[in-house]
Amino acid sequence: MSIDIKTSGPGISGLNKLLKKAKKTDVLVGIPQARASRQTSGEKANNAELLFIHTNGSPLRHIPARPVIEPALSEKTTRYSITQQFKLALQALFDGDQEMFKTCLSRAGMLGQNAARKWFVNPNNGWAPNSPSTIQAKGSDMPLIDTGEMRKAITYIVRE
Repeated sequence: MSIDIKTSGPGISGLNKLLKKAKKTDVLVGIPQARASRQTSGEKANNAELLFIHTNGSPLRHIPARPVIEPALSEKTTRYSITQQFKLALQALFDGDQEMFKTCLSRAGMLGQNAARKWFVNPNNGWAPNSPSTIQAKGSDMPLIDTGEMRKAITYIVRE
C-alpha cells in the first residue's frame, strides 16, 4: 500500500508573503492633507485641524469634545460591515485575486467614510448641544453642521 501526498497553493512561505502584504496595506479614514483646505474665507484652521480640535475639545475656547471617526467606526453595525469586507479581502488575497482584494478594501474604506459623515447627524453621537451664543451666531442648534465642508472632506485611502 502506498500513500500519495499532493500539495497545492502557495505553501507556508507563500502564505507568509500574503500575510506580509496584508499587514503592509492600510485603509485610512479621515481628512488627508490634500482635502484639508477650506473654501470658507477667513478660516485660520483647515478641515483636518478643525476635526482634531472638535474630536478632543478645547477648554480654552469652550468647545466640548465631539469625536467623529472613532465612535462612528466603532458602532456595532459599521464595525461588523467593515470586518466582513476585511475578511473578504483576505480571502481574495489568499485566492490570488488582487483586484478583489483591493475592491474589498475600498468597500471597507467607503463604509468607514460614510459612517463618519453620517455621524454628524446621528442621534447616537452624544454630542453636547451648541451654546445659546453659537446657536444665535450660526442660526442652528446642530453641532458641527454649518457649511458641511469638514464633513465632506472626510474620505478614505487605501495605501500599501
